[in-house]
Amino acid sequence: MSETELICAICRVLVSNHAYGKPIPRDVILNKASYPPHRGGEAKAAFEAVRTQPFVIDYGDRGIQLDNGAFDDLVQFLYDDCGWERFELELRLKHFEGWDTIEWDD
Repeated sequence: MSETELICAICRVLVSNHAYGKPIPRDVILNKASYPPHRGGEAKAAFEAVRTQPFVIDYGDRGIQLDNGAFDDLVQFLYDDCGWERFELELRLKHFEGWDTIEWDD
């Protein structure tokens, strides 16, 4: 499992547990993310990488959450780097209105 795969696993948790105005603590995210147990140190490093993404709001020790104003960056990242299919993105991010801004590989 590469660092990108770990980052994608963390992003999957953020999308699945997205709640307005409520950051999710690191330990909660890492407990829900899917990765081999022996990769815990690498998962913590991947969490730190996720916290610097343009689609994430960092609340320090309180955790992180998705930035509702940067879903175009999130969708593009999930599509390009995590291999999410368009139908899955549209299913999970129903309230996103910028589908026409995404660069699809048609």
